Amino acid sequence: MNKQVLEQLIEDALHPEFLEIKDRSEAHSSHEQFDGGGHYELRIVCHQFEGMTPLARHRLVNAATESVREKIHALAVKAYTPEEFAALNKPRTRRPTISLNTQ
Repeated sequence: MNKQVLEQLIEDALHPEFLEIKDRSEAHSSHEQFDGGGHYELRIVCHQFEGMTPLARHRLVNAATESVREKIHALAVKAYTPEEFAALNKPRTRRPTISLNTQ
C-alpha cells in the first residue's frame, strides 16, 4: 500500500479542505518486529469536524480507511476544522519587551 491509496480513500469519503499525508514507513523498517505495515502521519482539515471531539474525528478518519486497515501499522492523525487550522497558521505577534533596568 502507498500513501496515494490512503489519500484517495480519505478524499472520497471526507472531501477535506486540506490533506497532507507523510509516509514514515522507512524510518521503522529496521525495527525487530516490523511487519511491513505502513506508518503514516496525516494532517486533515475538514468542515465535517466542526462540533466533534478529537476522538470522533479520529473515528471518522479510521472509518474512511477501514478497507486498508490491515495494511496500516500506525496512523497518526491531526484533525482540524478550518477555523482551528487557520488559527494554528496565524502569525503570532510578539509582546513588547519591557526593560526594568532604570540606569
